[in-house]
Amino acid sequence: MRFLIHFVTLAAFWWLLSGQTRLFLLMCGLVVCLGTAVISSRMALLDEESQPLGMLPRLLAFAPWLFWQVLVSNWDVVKRVWTPGLDIEPRIVKAPVTLKNGFAQATYANSITLTPGTVTIDTGAEGGYLVHALHGPAADGLLTGDMHARVERVEGGA
Repeated sequence: MRFLIHFVTLAAFWWLLSGQTRLFLLMCGLVVCLGTAVISSRMALLDEESQPLGMLPRLLAFAPWLFWQVLVSNWDVVKRVWTPGLDIEPRIVKAPVTLKNGFAQATYANSITLTPGTVTIDTGAEGGYLVHALHGPAADGLLTGDMHARVERVEGGA
């Protein structure tokens, strides 16, 4: 099942990027995608960590919330850049992390970085991630743990 999902995902992604409609090129693309899927399978790369299928429904539920956070944060950064009276107080904070799954840890670090005004700068810090925040409210938002709790739900926790 993982092999089939991997192959279909590769083929769909290739087709979306290439936009090819000629039969010969479509067949070449499918052969390359099939070869890649076979090699990935033989190397035992198609496991739960590389394809967390059980997390997919929870991840799809998390995506709209993250998209909204990106929009809100983007608007906040634009206001701070273009409005002279709003403060920009850069700081580095340690966002606590208790996630166990590598996929969830990467999702959390990437979600922080995708949100304008915050950048994950070190994931190897003991007890959490070091994050550069553009201003106090962005740092405080990380320390409340709302994003962490939502990623924890994606992981399968509370």
